[in-house]
Amino acid sequence: MRSSFAIYCAVLLIAGSLHADLLELIQQVGNTDDDHQRQSLLQKLAASSDLDEVRQKEAASLAEFARRWNESGLKFYTASVRGKPHRTLGEYDFGVAKDSPLRPICELYRGRMLAWMLIENSTVRTNPKESKWFKDEAVASFQRVKAAFPHNTVARIYLGEALPWGAVPEKVAGAPEWAVLQREQLERLGEIIRWWIKNRQNADSGEFGGGWGDDCEMWRWWSAVLLGFDDPQITAAQLKFSRSAVTRPHLKGGFNTTITDVEHAAEDTTDNLVPLMVLEPDNEKWTNWGLKLGDFMRDVWTGKNERGQMQFKSFYFSATEAAPQPQRAFDVIANVGALHPALLAWQKTGNEKLGAQICTWLDTWVEATARAENGKPAGILPASICWPDGTVAGAEGRWWEPVKPGGYMHSYYLWPSVITEMTDALMLAHVMTGRESYLSPLRSMAAIRLKHLKDPPKEPKVGTESWCADQLAPRKNANSNTGGLVKTLARFKALTGTSEFDELIALEGSEFVIRTDEAGKRDLEVALRESLAALRVNFAGFTSEVRSTDRCMRFVQFLAEDYAFDEYKGVMQPKHELLYRMVTGDKNAPRFPQMAVRWITPPKDIAALVTEASTTKFVADLFHFGAEPREMIAELRQLKPGTYRATLTMDGEELRLPSDVVSVGKGSVVRFSFALPSRKLVTISIQ
Repeated sequence: MRSSFAIYCAVLLIAGSLHADLLELIQQVGNTDDDHQRQSLLQKLAASSDLDEVRQKEAASLAEFARRWNESGLKFYTASVRGKPHRTLGEYDFGVAKDSPLRPICELYRGRMLAWMLIENSTVRTNPKESKWFKDEAVASFQRVKAAFPHNTVARIYLGEALPWGAVPEKVAGAPEWAVLQREQLERLGEIIRWWIKNRQNADSGEFGGGWGDDCEMWRWWSAVLLGFDDPQITAAQLKFSRSAVTRPHLKGGFNTTITDVEHAAEDTTDNLVPLMVLEPDNEKWTNWGLKLGDFMRDVWTGKNERGQMQFKSFYFSATEAAPQPQRAFDVIANVGALHPALLAWQKTGNEKLGAQICTWLDTWVEATARAENGKPAGILPASICWPDGTVAGAEGRWWEPVKPGGYMHSYYLWPSVITEMTDALMLAHVMTGRESYLSPLRSMAAIRLKHLKDPPKEPKVGTESWCADQLAPRKNANSNTGGLVKTLARFKALTGTSEFDELIALEGSEFVIRTDEAGKRDLEVALRESLAALRVNFAGFTSEVRSTDRCMRFVQFLAEDYAFDEYKGVMQPKHELLYRMVTGDKNAPRFPQMAVRWITPPKDIAALVTEASTTKFVADLFHFGAEPREMIAELRQLKPGTYRATLTMDGEELRLPSDVVSVGKGSVVRFSFALPSRKLVTISIQ
């Protein structure tokens, strides 16, 4: 069946208003998947003397739009909706009439713009009516494109086609299944990252085109490759970006000079200093900057409430001021995000002054967790603590909701918000001080979660203990630190060796807690296969189609079966954080990294599975797929000061090492060198 567009063009052709060669040129414009080629073809079309004046103007207008699409900021078009309803984007003026033969080309851009507004904007994607409208309108645009230009694969992937990309590595005899699955994913992630470096990174500033505030979050999904290994090109690209980002004028004093909500106020420091501290651990500049954040905490952000406790005065603040508006006068879970570099600096240096500050603030949260107040169950970490009275409270009387429905960033601050960032801070405070009180919130919420798993209610009421228990579940596709209490418990177990939370850990799934027994490895392989299936298709969805760089792994979100995008029903995104946990020995997401190791070798032809990562012992399985032995360096990050013995085991026998002694000093990163045999499973143990 011929498309309506083809029939329409045939009528124009018969009427003599469109030449056959122009029709062919329009088909080339619409069918190409290369946006730069599309721009060039549109410019050629606009210059054609065979085109009437009206169509020339339309082609020129569309060519200019294509140029901006290729050369301007990735979201330049959102300026058209500032101060207007988001739906205004659907009426974007391309300068092309609705009955023009060029209109289906406009639909290609319209569909992508609507799709990425939906993927990016929390106000849109969490509103059932808005999200449905945006998805339906985007799909309608892509269907028009497919009808007019059947060879255009861009429209087809938004309509649900899974287009394979890349080569599957050849099988290597003796390689464990987990290693085979991991290796391919590491290499595919590396290829995606290198695409961004080659095609999007600015040679001078290091930006990637999505704006500093979005670009700074890209390292989180790079983490398995960026932090787990040392690919010189990828490491250099991140260092270029983050070094450039922290030298911008508004950070000259050490923190953002503009008052905004903590998620955005803190990202310029947290999401740049953290990777800098990991990649350049011996650079005291970054450690000292982390320590300096304690000064902002003391002098600007916190104060004593009416109960005599230290708390943040707001979740909107800058380097010089905390916002005074009553609707913003809350200490929220996410405020800990401003302190991640400070927590890392405290962990490294043991600075007593900073530690006392952090602990005094955490004491407030421990006490608020213990009490039942305003409907919050006892033992549940609150979503927010009101300033200055210190009560557990939220917007409009709902303890779990610091921002009223429909308000800016409502879903981000909604309980449990980024709860494991706070529980990680409490866990670290216990490890650093030995004080049992910091484990109280972990213990109470773990007990509530365990009770829920053993006897789950059918429909728990919002705000109740049962609802909280349900929300504490680890989620496969949501923000990695939303819910998922088990990841903090797993971190605590790894660092201390405790068995206190083993029952809960065993129930939550090996995607989040890596187990080394046979059942655990089978579960791990299932998760890795799911991840690889998502990563093997639609390369453009991870690269050229991305318009919001803080959503680089979330193209698949658009394809969800329903419009509640927290779980991405019916689709799966690559499990990049699972890969990060496998290769580094960390048990949670990388925004507050607790890495046991960084492998100083490129992430190619290799797989690593850290099986033990405490402060006194490190064990990992390694498989090198190359044909020759490989020189390796393990950069050890978590071991306590002391002298350790290293062993390398293959087929049950110890291999000879140049030296089996590893000496760890206070606050130091230790490098241990060894040769990895070819195509053999090897276990490295340092204890």
